[in-house]
Amino acid sequence: MKTIVLTEVSKLELRNAPKPAITTDTDVLLRTIVVGLCGSDIHYFTTDSIAGEKVAHPAVLGHEVSAVVEAVGPGVTSLKPGDRVAVDPAVSCGTCDQCRAGRPHTCRSLLFLGSPGEKDGALAEYFVMPAANCYPVPETVSMAEAMLTEPLSIALHALSFWPGSPGQTMAVLGAGPIGLSVILAARAAGIEKIYATDRIVEREDAARLAGAVWAGNPDRGDVVREILSRQPLGLDAVFECCGVQSALDQAVDLLKPGGTLAVVGIPLVERISFPSGPLRRKEIRVQSVRRQNRYVKRALLLLSARLIEIGFLANRDFRPEDAQAAFETAAGRKDGALKVTISFQAIK
Repeated sequence: MKTIVLTEVSKLELRNAPKPAITTDTDVLLRTIVVGLCGSDIHYFTTDSIAGEKVAHPAVLGHEVSAVVEAVGPGVTSLKPGDRVAVDPAVSCGTCDQCRAGRPHTCRSLLFLGSPGEKDGALAEYFVMPAANCYPVPETVSMAEAMLTEPLSIALHALSFWPGSPGQTMAVLGAGPIGLSVILAARAAGIEKIYATDRIVEREDAARLAGAVWAGNPDRGDVVREILSRQPLGLDAVFECCGVQSALDQAVDLLKPGGTLAVVGIPLVERISFPSGPLRRKEIRVQSVRRQNRYVKRALLLLSARLIEIGFLANRDFRPEDAQAAFETAAGRKDGALKVTISFQAIK
């Protein structure tokens, strides 16, 4: 089968690999349809370490994926061959203290699809996952939208830490696919006053399309001043979605006393910092966000009900043979790319 392999920093090869086999009664063999390139995939592509953790080579990346069930293990009754599925990429043990506490995303033995050194990813024609991680895709949801349930589920998990209500205000700093998903999910929850920032013009435009009432570029102006001129008391919540120190500083400046800062972005550096004075005086709540914590099913329900229209994010598609160009496009944020995808079969 065709498999896209990261062999070293910024180098991909299309290789032929054996088709994987089902080895556990509760597993399913999946035929890949479309894979989205996540920011973490791009981090792996562009550097040999993330926040001090070395990237193991060779590696098969990819965890944002929709697929079709090819075969099922003898213990699987919830799925059958031919079913279209969205995939939760976090494989947890189900028995450790974290899993028992309803935190499978911080499982002590977590294996994450496409995470080097953990579990080979979905950038291959076939891959195997537990049936419990696969969710049937309703007929009203396309396979591209099903792939996008992964970033949308992260947004839903992030918003669970701040159950905002209509009339409250928030900002999203970093309008990449995760940030845009946060805007879409917040709008679906009834939040109207959403402000957004990004350094790329096309992503400013996308933020407005997703529902932001204002979007600005921190390289072209003082975004804190611009937002506070519209919300002089400050914001109730800020979702930092780019992993950049300057955005964390802006978030503290933007928040009102008692506000919530959700750190969703993944910094490349080992340490980040906050100004202790404003953080303490405002009594700001800082909440780190780790992946999606089983929100894929809810994401599918929102898409099926057409409460969220997310398909516009997937706007640059490549074939497996052009994987190098796909990653370079995503890494360089070229051609107005929001979500770069690699399709192993025609998307429907």
